[in-house]
Amino acid sequence: MGMISDFVDGILDSIKSFLLESSEGNLSTAMNILTDGLQTNRSSNGVMQQLLSTSPVNYTAGGSSSIWSTIQSITENAVVPIAGCILMIVLINDLIQMVISGNNFHEFDTSIFIRWILKCVIGIILISNVFYIASSIFSLGTWVTTKAMEETSQMIFANNANIHISGSYSMGTCFAVLVLSLFLLLIMVIAIAIIVVTLCSRMIEIFMYLGASPIPMATFMNQEWKQMGHNLRGMIALAFQGFFIVVCIAIFSVLFTNVVVTLSSGSDVLLQMVFLIGYALALIFTILRSGQISKSIFGAH
Repeated sequence: MGMISDFVDGILDSIKSFLLESSEGNLSTAMNILTDGLQTNRSSNGVMQQLLSTSPVNYTAGGSSSIWSTIQSITENAVVPIAGCILMIVLINDLIQMVISGNNFHEFDTSIFIRWILKCVIGIILISNVFYIASSIFSLGTWVTTKAMEETSQMIFANNANIHISGSYSMGTCFAVLVLSLFLLLIMVIAIAIIVVTLCSRMIEIFMYLGASPIPMATFMNQEWKQMGHNLRGMIALAFQGFFIVVCIAIFSVLFTNVVVTLSSGSDVLLQMVFLIGYALALIFTILRSGQISKSIFGAH
């Protein structure tokens, strides 16, 4: 009976080891997916480098044709003339209001023409150069994001190379850990997909802002319509969204690393796996809300 018992215990131990090693492999695969896709050092070619550290001026989506030059051509040839017409309507309306506001011509002040001419000059300058102004805003956001990526390049998923689950657990616990690790791996794949979609949609939105930027700027000089011109804050929020995404991933990396270290110390493995899944879900949720967070900080709602 002793030999049979030892034989059965050996088989059970082998199965437990297999389940734990499979779980460790799933965790390592999940981390490799994130590390390869989200690595922030300049030598990498991950999603972060392609979509966050590249200014809209230089963004080519991996090809040779510049999207920026196409948007610039569309803006200058199609949108700027419309913005010029809107500016003309706004300035004429302003002139009428300025003239009749002086007690129906009884208090006529010739200085209003000087102010009106200044408005015309400033409005024309803004419309003529708004594409470059908007591009500078997004380039500033790219610079800030790149600096943040450089500061976090050594910490994002840097200490997660060796994942080891230590401790003696029952068969049921080992199987539960395997199921949770598979679920976590699936969540990580979904997280990468969501990050790619968020960053791509952000880049597309940037070019849409660039293309339509002369129209809201045409109303910036009008007291009644100037709220359209406040879309400038929306541009700033969109430019800095990448910075908040980098901060979010850096925080997630630290939390994830701390849990991996706890796994190696032999703590409650099921609780730690739940923490890992919770952090991964929190990452997805925060990435999806990064645009709203940025708009809220810059008051662009």
